[in-house]
Amino acid sequence: MQNLSDHKLYGKRILHVCSPVRWSGSKAVLETDSNWKVLMDTVMMLSMCHHYILIPERSTIQAGDPLYSMDNVTLIPFPYPQSVLSNRSEFNAKKLKRIFSGKEKVFFRPSEYLYLETSSIDIDFVFCHQPEILSNVLWALLTLRYGMNNTDGITFFHWVDCPASAPAGLFPPTLFRHMEAVNLSTRSFVHGTASLKYWKQNWNNRTHVVDMNDSIEDKLSYMPLAANSLPTKDYGLWKQKGKPIAFNHRWHTTTGRDILPEYMEGLPPEYVVYCTDPTIKKPQSGQSPIGDRFKYAYDSYKGRPQEKSFELYSDFLKNCYASVGIIKGYGTWNLSVQDPIQLGTPTLVYDTPMMRDVLGSQYPLYFKTKEEFQSKLQNLPENFEYKLRDFKTEFENNLMTAMLESRNHTKVHDQEGLFGGPWLYFMSQGLTYKKDLLYQTHQSLVDGQGSNSWETIRRWVKQWGVKDDPTSPFTKLHIPDDATEAHRRLQEYVNDEEHENPVSKFEKLHEHKEFHRQLNKTKKQVDLTSFF
Repeated sequence: MQNLSDHKLYGKRILHVCSPVRWSGSKAVLETDSNWKVLMDTVMMLSMCHHYILIPERSTIQAGDPLYSMDNVTLIPFPYPQSVLSNRSEFNAKKLKRIFSGKEKVFFRPSEYLYLETSSIDIDFVFCHQPEILSNVLWALLTLRYGMNNTDGITFFHWVDCPASAPAGLFPPTLFRHMEAVNLSTRSFVHGTASLKYWKQNWNNRTHVVDMNDSIEDKLSYMPLAANSLPTKDYGLWKQKGKPIAFNHRWHTTTGRDILPEYMEGLPPEYVVYCTDPTIKKPQSGQSPIGDRFKYAYDSYKGRPQEKSFELYSDFLKNCYASVGIIKGYGTWNLSVQDPIQLGTPTLVYDTPMMRDVLGSQYPLYFKTKEEFQSKLQNLPENFEYKLRDFKTEFENNLMTAMLESRNHTKVHDQEGLFGGPWLYFMSQGLTYKKDLLYQTHQSLVDGQGSNSWETIRRWVKQWGVKDDPTSPFTKLHIPDDATEAHRRLQEYVNDEEHENPVSKFEKLHEHKEFHRQLNKTKKQVDLTSFF
């Protein structure tokens, strides 16, 4: 296995911008949405990087979550709009600038806070899960003197605004914000071919000043999502008589709520549909009760609500006779249909191009009509096994390729500037934090936001083998023993007394006292209720 410190992306620093679209009251319910899954998968795949995550100020992520124990993750509470539509148009740039100028505490762990500012951290990539606001984020960073040339954007299109997904007939798809995001990003990700089809709908039968062209499409890559692994052991938590059918999707018109009752008509009474969405028990306005053929899956479960875990969910899927998924309209990808398939439960799937993107054309249990559905349901094989594509590896490879081909990674910095050599020298003398290095060479700038020269210097020294420690929330540099080019350039600088900034010009080594007081002191938050 490759040593993480040898990875080409080791020490890269990433700012993640969420897209919280599901809320319970004032709390963002992060775990149930695919954009959070992609974010977490990305963090796990890029364990050699440091991740700054703008997490909603109030969310269902609790203090015991593994995120809080990961040294390469800094959680930054941030005020997101509690509206799906507002999320696509609003971004609190003022708040971001206050955070990264060191004017506000960042509670990166329960009871612990720190101050972040441009003179103590770096951001190499912005991973934006709401592409429409990428320009807002980059402009905010530019104001803080990062400079767009130094920060690459990567966007994830979890949702594609188009006529098929519009919340109202006259709602204008955010076409030009989409294009802007693709233009500003190094790489933009869509789930699959269905996403691209919907995206192109914005050009159909419309008059625009631009056309969809190859240069835009060339910047798009796929991010096929794999469902989470589920326990294969049967814990004995769920069992029903007859031939129960699992419906592990939201109970909504988009997932077949209006179709499935019709398709179930005429089947023997032993076929009953069990839904994981509790809203099935309360018909929405204008919806008729659906009778005894449809039930909430966990009504008979006697455990405590908090015990409704992956173990219960997997037991439910494993002990059902079959599962069903009906998504006829808008949809770019599907995770829930993968869950029963990976556990060996026969899953009947309405035949659409999107589902063929997920499951492949060779999948045996597609249906299009009521007759086809009932025939396949009543004639299922005794043993069902179907191997899904390795979506996780596909996505990881696509993500790694995008980062390694980015401008940030591939650009060669030929000119070290005036302070590349001094930084190498001070590192060799034991200074590691960028804050301290700046304090040696840029005392007039170290506590301000007036220059972005330090990003250039950091990139110069890193390209010769200097490492940035991803377990530190602050940029922390050192020269490894095997960084031969860095050592060579260090000796060149030390031996050149006529250098514009020779060693003798600088004062003896000293650290930034206030910065180190923060590092050495545990700071306690009195009241955590506003954050959890």
